[in-house]
Amino acid sequence: MHDPGLSADSFLCNLPLTIEEFETMEEEMKFHPIISILVPFFCNLAFGQEGLSELASVRLSYENLSERAIDGANAEIGSDQWEIRAPFFYKESGDWKIAAGVRYQSTRLEVSDANLIDEDRLHSLDLAIFLSKSQSDSLDWLFLFNPNLAGDFENLGGEAMNYLTLAGAKWKTSDRFQWIFGAVYTTGIGDDLFVPAIGFIWEPSEVSTFVFAGPILRYSYAFSDTITLNLGGQFTGNRWNTEAIYGGNLEERNFRFRSYRLSANLEWSLDEHHSVFAGFGYEISGELEIESTTLTSDREVEDGGIFELGYRYGF
Repeated sequence: MHDPGLSADSFLCNLPLTIEEFETMEEEMKFHPIISILVPFFCNLAFGQEGLSELASVRLSYENLSERAIDGANAEIGSDQWEIRAPFFYKESGDWKIAAGVRYQSTRLEVSDANLIDEDRLHSLDLAIFLSKSQSDSLDWLFLFNPNLAGDFENLGGEAMNYLTLAGAKWKTSDRFQWIFGAVYTTGIGDDLFVPAIGFIWEPSEVSTFVFAGPILRYSYAFSDTITLNLGGQFTGNRWNTEAIYGGNLEERNFRFRSYRLSANLEWSLDEHHSVFAGFGYEISGELEIESTTLTSDREVEDGGIFELGYRYGF
């Protein structure tokens, strides 16, 4: 699954390539040019310092989800996933700023009952385009467009494409506090979703930041110039369009697996450009949804753990 991220399903950090404070981009990127799409980009560009450092970097990570039971199906699901995020464009012109990045995920899926999903390798590709206009020293307008292509990448149709659009504003009330207002529109399985969004960024000290945005919680604390602790809570997951043989017939199935993740990780900066990180988490309120012409299923998934490690190269 993914981190905070960019996919349309994880619009509140996994909303993809899950935006953490765009204005600092000027200082860190010049070109020092989200992603946590994920997954992050909105959280990484609008919601704080740590996200900007991710935007100005190439990030490679691996995560493993423990196997967990699917309610009422006598089956289990688990996965491991490789992910890479990278920026490829940043430009500033007057009061306007534009940034863009990509994220690719390769997920090895383990489902013990092939009658539910007969797939072992799924893919996801995100593009995030972010615009910002500075209205004044305290007010910025924000816009994010995030198309996502996810599936088995063998037979791609219209159902494999989803997108997220976000528009909002960032209002700075002091050097340590900012409000975020906006609205999100996202497509996917079932009805399209439009929701208002509100949150804030608070810096209790020079070495700590707290972000609250609905279901998103994030706290970071720098023990030193090289060691940083990150704590968080957010929805994570993805949706894929797949095609396989079921009951002797070729069938297209839309498949979504999501949950709410509580996580902690430590990041160690090796030098100015290189850093490594490792962490663990626990996922709750898991849900597995399958939609096709012959099957419509929405099942709960038991809670389970996750482990992540990775490397980042900062520009």
